[in-house]
Amino acid sequence: MKFLFDSKEFGAQYHYEGKDLGAVYGKEQTTFKVWAPTAKAIELCTYPDGAQGACLQKYPMEKQEHGVWSVCVEGDLEGTYYTYRINIDGKIRETQDIYGKACGVNGSRSMVVDLKKTDPAGWQEDFFDRKGQTAPAIYELHIKDFSSDPCSGITKEHRGKYLAFTETDTTLNGQGKTVTCLSYLKQLGISHIHLLPTFDFASVDESKPLDDQFNWGYDPENYNVPEGGYATDAADGHVRIREFKQMVQSIHNAGMGVIMDVVYNHTYKADSAFQKTVPDYYYRIWEDGTWSDGSCCGNDTASERYMFRKFMIESVCYWAEEYHIDGFRFDLMGLHDVETMNEIRKALDMLPGGRDILMYGEPWRGKETAMRKGSIPALKKNVAELDQRIAIFNDDTRDAIKGSVFLEKDAGYINGNEELGIQIPSCVLAWCDGKGEYMPKNPGQIITYVSAHDNFTLWDKLNFTLLDEPEFYQRKEEVLQLNRMAAGMVMTSLGTPFFQAGEEFGRTKNGIGDSYATESAINQLDWKRAEEYGDLVEYYKGLLTIRKHFRALTTKEREILERFSFMDTNLQETVAFHIQGIEAEGDWWKELFVIYHNMEQKKEMELPEGSWELLCDGKSCVPGGLEPCRNTIILNEKSVMILGKK
Repeated sequence: MKFLFDSKEFGAQYHYEGKDLGAVYGKEQTTFKVWAPTAKAIELCTYPDGAQGACLQKYPMEKQEHGVWSVCVEGDLEGTYYTYRINIDGKIRETQDIYGKACGVNGSRSMVVDLKKTDPAGWQEDFFDRKGQTAPAIYELHIKDFSSDPCSGITKEHRGKYLAFTETDTTLNGQGKTVTCLSYLKQLGISHIHLLPTFDFASVDESKPLDDQFNWGYDPENYNVPEGGYATDAADGHVRIREFKQMVQSIHNAGMGVIMDVVYNHTYKADSAFQKTVPDYYYRIWEDGTWSDGSCCGNDTASERYMFRKFMIESVCYWAEEYHIDGFRFDLMGLHDVETMNEIRKALDMLPGGRDILMYGEPWRGKETAMRKGSIPALKKNVAELDQRIAIFNDDTRDAIKGSVFLEKDAGYINGNEELGIQIPSCVLAWCDGKGEYMPKNPGQIITYVSAHDNFTLWDKLNFTLLDEPEFYQRKEEVLQLNRMAAGMVMTSLGTPFFQAGEEFGRTKNGIGDSYATESAINQLDWKRAEEYGDLVEYYKGLLTIRKHFRALTTKEREILERFSFMDTNLQETVAFHIQGIEAEGDWWKELFVIYHNMEQKKEMELPEGSWELLCDGKSCVPGGLEPCRNTIILNEKSVMILGKK
């Protein structure tokens, strides 16, 4: 079948261009369409509930052109659950609708939905000023982590749920002192909240809401439906949709955008709705008949095939339009082909405000994949083939600053491997200086970061490399100082800064790197640390403010590199550079001078000519200025020093 599906003849006969697959609801009738060119017969089955009820009625579907089967059912079917029984070579498989937009508990049955009924009050007026985000800073957050902590100030019934984001003015233990959750994020200074997978995933049993279940969610079940485990009622297909919209609306009202983490590169299991609908079409298979496993999850989807590419494009645009999503992060983007990623970018650009929807992904894969010959994978080495507004995570910067994510004792520049100093100027310039094995088109193609949900938290990694016996829950000044240094380097580099939720208050997972399915107690944000490490939080706030008010750091155009000049220093000890501003409206300074001092002793350094304000001394970050400086400055040990000239 591999050769048949990839043939020109198959494409000419069966590629379907219509955008009406799935259940198209109308109050007087609903039309169901499914693309299944290899099917011999298909029946639509309707059910009274989303899990156990017996079939109400079966409707034979008629085969139309391009492999599409269709049936129109009279009456108002809103809230009716349904499946397809697909006959392929005499074998009948029952499955949910891959284009379904609502479902019952655990997603095995799709649901007909009038989406207007799921809109919260004021949804049509919901707005986020995407174009106004001139200094994007991304905060990576898991929905359950956000509010599971009993100290979070969130009401018990909303902890770990979408609706936790709708509670404002929450404080630690409800005592009215230290702000938490959405109020905290609003004050932090980030522009976007990146949510780990929020589509319907299969690794949590939605029928057991009282059990302490946890998963990151990289296990797709229904791509176009919100996850039910975060809803207050997973059995009613309307609730998860409405509450997801309420979450987005509340985040927008707080002045932040919402980014979805999307996982189109594999499905939770090979025996998925895709496989039941058109066996072997949606997946990559090697010539010997074995399944491709570049995802290390048992299967790879085939983005280069027309109908799955079409599915990806329509799915992303659906989330952007129906749920007002402001950005998309693609898991294992290196498993997708460049053409598909660029087509998604084009499709988003055509939506109202779509050109300002963010788009970025992981430019790597787990293993080799059976991508169709001639396709270009969206790997880091091929970044120049991607649209200039598709960004990639930069693991070179991540590992140069603090060491390998895979080896707990492996050190980076700040924590023991000074030889990596030679790479730091490239990190600052978002690897647009031509010194890497790839060439971004501009700094906007780079996501600059040192921590994400994968692997150790920054705090834990620094503990492993600095201490013989890590003390994850103790305040260690040497660890705290290097946390500050890492953050200062990220925030003073080109590219878009990205950091894991809680990095700014020394988040720990007790040294566990791969916590994708551990208990909530390990993964949840410990809101007490936001108070205990309030000085570190203020440091991050200061860095974000400096970045926001010095646009040369956030400009995406390649020409900005000309405004950076590096001092002639011993890079193992000190990296220092001068940035000329671009005189943007709202900027507070005309120039910045930045020093990364990597020694454990103080050092005196000459300053460029003129009068400077010390904005950051490596321990405190005060955008209003700590003190005036001329001629020389004393560099603090293991610090990022930032000076501004007005």
